[in-house]
Amino acid sequence: MSLSSVFYMKIMRLQIAIPLILLFILLSSTTSVASDDVTIENNSTASNETKEEPMPKWAGFIGCIVASGVFGSYLLPVKQFSVGDGFFFQFVFCVAVWLVGLILDLIIGNQRFYPLVLVGGVLWTTGNLVTVFCIKTCGLSVGLLIWGTTSLIMGWAGGRFGLFGVTAQVPVTTTDKALNYISVVFAAISAIFFLFIKSTTTTTPTTKRKASYDANYDGRSTMELSDIRNTDNNDADNLETDFPFLNRINEKLQKVLGCVLAALAGVFYGLMFIPDQYIRDHKDDYVYDTKPAPINGLFYISSQYAGILLSSLFYFVVYAALKRNKPVVNASVILPALASGALWAIANIGFIVAISALSSAVAYPIVSVLPGIVSSLWSLFLFREIQGKKNYIFLGIGMVIRILAAVFSGLSA
Repeated sequence: MSLSSVFYMKIMRLQIAIPLILLFILLSSTTSVASDDVTIENNSTASNETKEEPMPKWAGFIGCIVASGVFGSYLLPVKQFSVGDGFFFQFVFCVAVWLVGLILDLIIGNQRFYPLVLVGGVLWTTGNLVTVFCIKTCGLSVGLLIWGTTSLIMGWAGGRFGLFGVTAQVPVTTTDKALNYISVVFAAISAIFFLFIKSTTTTTPTTKRKASYDANYDGRSTMELSDIRNTDNNDADNLETDFPFLNRINEKLQKVLGCVLAALAGVFYGLMFIPDQYIRDHKDDYVYDTKPAPINGLFYISSQYAGILLSSLFYFVVYAALKRNKPVVNASVILPALASGALWAIANIGFIVAISALSSAVAYPIVSVLPGIVSSLWSLFLFREIQGKKNYIFLGIGMVIRILAAVFSGLSA
């Protein structure tokens, strides 16, 4: 085994160990709050209303750290493997996601299931699949910019303005409002600088697809599976194989369609937490055994993950049928996909804790920008994919703006 391989394996171990440690701290704080709530409810004789205490803000910031670090790193286990067209990879990935949700339920003692939250999982899976088409038509970098920005805006606006029936999360002071708005603007602007960063690879030209570590990556999609030879170009042969109907559409219309679908994917990503937020804001409408729905977001994770698994299974069955029962399956990607899925699930747990403790209006700008910095650091120092003075300048400016966006959003909490 070469020195680089040994170093890579050590990085993998750290990547799994550190999120687990942070997750343990996170669960310790949040589950203790939940257990206190149960005691309060059991001692209550006058009313069915819960006196559940909100999560502490420090738990929300730890959630942001977990989410940002792991969202920016969870594709590392599959970096060295071909994932084919991504459908089989996503299905195995989603199995691991669901298993993590099941384990979480056992840890926190959750016995309730929320069918409405399934919708959030379906939205994520659907958006994830749409990105494949976007990459083929408008290119990876442009697609990332569009769905990353729309995801940020929708996730932030959903909480800030109270879309779809959720309670508006308005900052207390005028200064907090200004900081929150500035953080969103900075987050959106930073994506433009990352768009100009060109990654270099030492891989020989092939048509195999591997997990992409684009500098503009936001950690939300598992389907950034760029063709190593044609990451941002429309290859006629590939289009004919993957999307035959595109050959009847001119190139300009293809790009427009890809951009529209990229925006739609971003909307789906941004709305994935709306169902559980709606239940938490209307907890008295979801009473079970005299107890209203909890405000702790951890109790909704397994329902969302069930939606992810069920929708992924449905899409994979449809895909296999369209391929006449000959789907592209690479057995060597199973274990890496399971590892990536587990890491993504941990990151998403951190994200929902951040939303529960800080609100969507604060958590979304932070978690939308920091994963891109983490993935850029992997590309810069581990894979040496970002080189050249021009790239370093764009990377530096983009990182500074993103850090400022995260800081401003944190200060507005």
